[in-house]
Amino acid sequence: MAGKRSTNWSRRDLIKYGAVAGTAGLAGCFDSSGQTTEGGNTEDGTDGGTNTEGGSTIADDTLDYPAGRPATDVQFNRYSLGNYAHTLQDQLFEEVARGYADGTVRPDLLEDMSVDGRTLTLTFPEGFKWWNGDDLTAEDYYVGLEIDRLQSPEESPIESNTLVDDYTIERTFKTAVSPNLMKANVAETFVNTPRSVYREYLTRYEEASSDSERESVTSDLLDMSITTQQLIDEGLGNALYRVTGFNSSETILEKFEDHPYASRTDIPKVRIIPETTSDVESLSVNDQLDMNPDVLMSESQQSRYPDNIENVYRLNWFRTQKFTFNFKNEHIARLPVRRAIVNAVDFESMVAAMRQAGTVGEPAENQTALRSTIHDEYLGSDFVDQLIDYPVGKDLETATQLLEDAGYTKENGTWVDPNGESFTFTVLTQNNNTQVQATKVFNDQLNAFGLQTEISTVSSTDYYQRLQTYEADIFWIWHVAKALWHPTAYFSNNFYGIEVGDPSSGNETGPTGKPFTTTIPSEVGAAEISGSGREIQPAKLMNDLPNSESAEQVRERTRDLVQWFNYALPDFVFVEEDSGYWGDTQDFSMPTGDDYELNTNRPGEFSFKNGWISSNSQ
Repeated sequence: MAGKRSTNWSRRDLIKYGAVAGTAGLAGCFDSSGQTTEGGNTEDGTDGGTNTEGGSTIADDTLDYPAGRPATDVQFNRYSLGNYAHTLQDQLFEEVARGYADGTVRPDLLEDMSVDGRTLTLTFPEGFKWWNGDDLTAEDYYVGLEIDRLQSPEESPIESNTLVDDYTIERTFKTAVSPNLMKANVAETFVNTPRSVYREYLTRYEEASSDSERESVTSDLLDMSITTQQLIDEGLGNALYRVTGFNSSETILEKFEDHPYASRTDIPKVRIIPETTSDVESLSVNDQLDMNPDVLMSESQQSRYPDNIENVYRLNWFRTQKFTFNFKNEHIARLPVRRAIVNAVDFESMVAAMRQAGTVGEPAENQTALRSTIHDEYLGSDFVDQLIDYPVGKDLETATQLLEDAGYTKENGTWVDPNGESFTFTVLTQNNNTQVQATKVFNDQLNAFGLQTEISTVSSTDYYQRLQTYEADIFWIWHVAKALWHPTAYFSNNFYGIEVGDPSSGNETGPTGKPFTTTIPSEVGAAEISGSGREIQPAKLMNDLPNSESAEQVRERTRDLVQWFNYALPDFVFVEEDSGYWGDTQDFSMPTGDDYELNTNRPGEFSFKNGWISSNSQ
């Protein structure tokens, strides 16, 4: 093996939009001073074989890869979304079920998922343990499911969760739901609510008899934190590799020998380097990483990386990226302005800048909100062909005509509103290099067209908390709420999907000014409304979509939402990403997809957690 060197929402919203046990938390910051390790490691949390000041090489029995934020900056109570260890969670907890690129949802940890009427039965395997030696049982997952349901039982789609025995849960929905959506309800979730920690909160929810009492429990639950040190000390993880040390530069893991997959791999140690604070590109170029578990090398990187590094597996990913429009800005609220913005920018230039920063992907060809690879299944080519065709390259003539027809004029090369007043759009973006590069190109092209903008760049640590203030006019965000190749992942009524808001709020619009009730043309693809048009409720449609009774109802609701998205442009998608993983194929044996089915999210991480990556030292 290669030897590598060290380098230096409101509470009610959290209840309403919190997903079932194990859903991803939002980026944030946690001030942790706990940086010790178990059993004789150094005081700062590093393994004794590592020098975080640089210079020495660590032991060559270690797999090094980048992921997430420093373990010092996060915590592991998944209900505290502002600073939850989203990416580290993926490495340290078993995943219940996964979505695949063919649209199916299949067991991961689970032995079986079966549907009978409105009931989804989850069968857990025996033999898995927490790092502290406790058996991992269905109750650990059940506790999280029931907390989620009891936080807001009236609004939950779940009628009941029943712990049948130590290894079986029956999850019954209130209404008939298609079998695939019932399975999707628990996909990409983790067994990360150990009963030893969360049982007391579930008991309090069970005893609560009013909304105010439930809110009191929720308040205490949101204020609770599980530091990385507590995770180590109490053995609160359950994956193949357990955390033994950490500091701001690295997280050290060792193989958990009591894990059922331990005999599959000969790699005893793992070192996770925070990708948010390290120069991952320089580490890669200098042969200091062994793999990147969910990233492909771009063409520009392949010429710079060492010869032993190769793209191991490539995947047409579910993920896209977008810019969201805030209708609370009086200009953005005007449809011609939104359409003019989309016509004034060149998606290819934006994506080209991202490729230079390492993204592998292509410009979005259609404004449907869906990844194009699922168009045929959920829309049909005839439907897509009827939609409004927005340009991938800039069309300044159309953009100009749209603004002029809306009463805007140009003065000294800058657009002013119908009253002759100047205006500037604030564009919010995260400070990761790929997002910054795309936003700069977007910003420069709008300025060149005469629409004045200014970029506000926020660190990845604070980005999602800042985003939820909705103070910007346009903001960058991923456009997928769950790791599924399914419309529910894109139309999710939150900032990862299309934020409209709570239709039961009594307001006419949500937090970004998007209306709860709106009118679209009766004819698919019409650019203007003729006659009375067709009235729809996008937020209600998105809330109803995951509870559709049949595949046909999923298709009907998806088509309505896509027509609304295509006509009204509440957001616009500019890139569809490809994924996979690269690795050191000289020193390691890594699955390519020939022996294992890898057409799922983070295939490199999936391979690692299953023990399918081994050394080539034999």
